Amino acid sequence: MSGHLDVRRISATGEGSAVREGEGQGEGLCMLIDTTTCIGCKACEIACVEWNDLRVEPEYAQRVLDSYQTMPDMTPSYWNLIRFDEVPVGADRKPLAPEAAAEGAAVQWLMRKDMCMHCAEPGCLIACPAEGAIVQYTSGIVDFAQEHCIGCGYCMTGCPFDIPKFDPVSRRVYKCTMCSDRVSNGLGPACVKACPTGCLEFGSKGEMLERARRRAGQVRAEGFDGAGVYDPPGVGGTGVIYVLHHADKPELYGGLPRDPRIDPQLRLWKGPLKVLGGVLFGLSLAAAALHYLKVGRRRVPEAREARERRELHEAREPHEARAEGAAGREIVRYTLSERAVHWTVAFTFLYLALTGLGLFTPKLSWLLTLLGGGQVAREWHPIVGCVFTGAVLVQLLRWLRDLTITPGDRLWLRRIRDYMAGRDAQVPPSGRFNAGQKLLFWLQVLLGLVLLASGVPIWFPEEIPRWLRLWAVVIHSASAVASILALILHVYMALFVTQGALRAMVEGKVSEEWARHHHAKWAEEKLRE
Repeated sequence: MSGHLDVRRISATGEGSAVREGEGQGEGLCMLIDTTTCIGCKACEIACVEWNDLRVEPEYAQRVLDSYQTMPDMTPSYWNLIRFDEVPVGADRKPLAPEAAAEGAAVQWLMRKDMCMHCAEPGCLIACPAEGAIVQYTSGIVDFAQEHCIGCGYCMTGCPFDIPKFDPVSRRVYKCTMCSDRVSNGLGPACVKACPTGCLEFGSKGEMLERARRRAGQVRAEGFDGAGVYDPPGVGGTGVIYVLHHADKPELYGGLPRDPRIDPQLRLWKGPLKVLGGVLFGLSLAAAALHYLKVGRRRVPEAREARERRELHEAREPHEARAEGAAGREIVRYTLSERAVHWTVAFTFLYLALTGLGLFTPKLSWLLTLLGGGQVAREWHPIVGCVFTGAVLVQLLRWLRDLTITPGDRLWLRRIRDYMAGRDAQVPPSGRFNAGQKLLFWLQVLLGLVLLASGVPIWFPEEIPRWLRLWAVVIHSASAVASILALILHVYMALFVTQGALRAMVEGKVSEEWARHHHAKWAEEKLRE
């Protein structure tokens, strides 16, 4: 058995780099669990608790008083659990469906030591966004570095065995470490040392597989035709393998997955979606820069009457003209409450975008550090998200009449190329908001609701089924990318293209010429008031 543990830097990024030289770098280590000789004594449970200084939770354990099982499931402080299942079997020793089992049918007691499987391709590691929070040693052991854990729960979503457990007190996630501290010093895991029947063995993967296959053959010779070795290839094989009486029906053993694998949603989320998001962000910034160089700022041409009035005023009262200006009266575009809601939306979205990008890829985890750290961001991100969605809905209620799509807006959209090229004279007059602004706002409302709905399963990983969380992270990430792209467009148009737009949202006022030029219909309505 290897006594050396080096970190394989697939690390929490799932993107990998070099493997350090060292013993144990070959086929890796493995624990063999022979369920056919397990007597359910729970010595391994006690050894795990004592060595890792864990604790039993009596109030949780009481939920299974009608079973020999210690607790209904593993917890953040209980990493190793013997699961007990009674299965009716026929005369041929094959399991029967409960409805097909006759009264008084024979029952087989199946026991399985449940723990982290230490997959060769760990879903938890692929999903984790925190650099260094999950590491895989050259021995194959997958370990959690709690000092780097931010409690996001993504590892829980990525694990097909439902192993990692979230601790609401420390706000971190825990699981079996395969006693990596013991193994690194040449000792085996505590549970293996404590097993009195020898159903637990620990050594090289090749040796353990050979022993497991030999034992499975013996069990088949005893009349269990379905006996075999559980070493699922969908996760690249595991560092924990089982000998099962019924390897063709592993779900009988406490819900052991039949064909666990890295889910396609996880691969999409951490692969193409991440790459596509980065490409789209880069293209949007490049497009904005090229547009600015070609078209420049959209300036308001001064009306002839206003220009003559200004020139006459400057000739008569130059000092007063400079102090007060004489380019026409000003119009209130946004009230104080409207501006307050808008800036609430703006600042909450900025926080969500920065923290979301930090959670999206470890390459941007420094953003989390700037905003108080990963755990702080994980706590506040969903709360701020609720505030953002609420503020957007307040805006919608206040501006609903102004945001209604009209026939004039459809004509405006047909002229959008003229608008983007700066040929404003070719664009139909618009109301308080032009068609582009309306569509952008409706898009943000829709994306805000989708982000909130998809964020809830991510926010409460222990209460939401895993299949729903897998889809939620994909939808949430894709919606966030779309929302940030819309924000880039909005900020570019407001700050760099439309001169006076920022002043309107800061001071609440615009000049008469600005209003007539950009929103002629609305200007006429305001001037008639």
